Amino acid sequence: MDRVLIREPNAKPHGGCMYNRYTVAISDDHPHIIYSLKMLFANSDRFAITSETMCGKSLLSVLANKPTDIVITDFSLSSDRSTIDGFAKLRALKGRFPDVKVVLLTSQSNTAIIRSACDYGVKSVVSKSDPVDETVLACQHIMTQSGYYFSTSFSHIKNYLIKGRDKGSPLTPKELEVIRLFSSGYTLSEIAQRQNRTISTISTQKYNAMRRLGVSSNIELIRYAYAQGLI
Repeated sequence: MDRVLIREPNAKPHGGCMYNRYTVAISDDHPHIIYSLKMLFANSDRFAITSETMCGKSLLSVLANKPTDIVITDFSLSSDRSTIDGFAKLRALKGRFPDVKVVLLTSQSNTAIIRSACDYGVKSVVSKSDPVDETVLACQHIMTQSGYYFSTSFSHIKNYLIKGRDKGSPLTPKELEVIRLFSSGYTLSEIAQRQNRTISTISTQKYNAMRRLGVSSNIELIRYAYAQGLI
């Protein structure tokens, strides 16, 4: 079957011609991932990578100045404690760039996090352990079809994510984020700064999470986070 060229919706003149491909922004803190994605899309007649960043803050800055169709990013990127990451990044993408399609290319396997990511606007989830062409298939799906796209590694939870059969974590997305960051070594003060909330709010969310999980110490909380794949 002949491949069909798909014109970029917001195509603009560039070098005397028009783009015939959807624009893609990639964001990952591993140079090997960025390089692999660039090679993967290098000869594509449907997609063109137009920017590459290594943290959430830089990604948002690029999107503000360069309209883009698709973002390929991981859930958690940089260890830089001043950057925008996790759910905060996904909320910002959904709020500031609602028309951008987000593909989550990740090693994250926690069902509750993945489902919450979809609630925040992610249209496709691809595992970094899956064949590389899954990323291209994900981009093709979200730009030409409705609904979500999950790669092979997530096929066993696809129905739960879409139909809501799996109750997943008893925690709210905000509580999940606090526990994830705290278990990764962030202080409550640092989490409050990242989330633009007061320390008392973050402390309350941590307390409520521990109460719901039935844990009574930070060590037990960190063990839970590790066991659930939050860190």
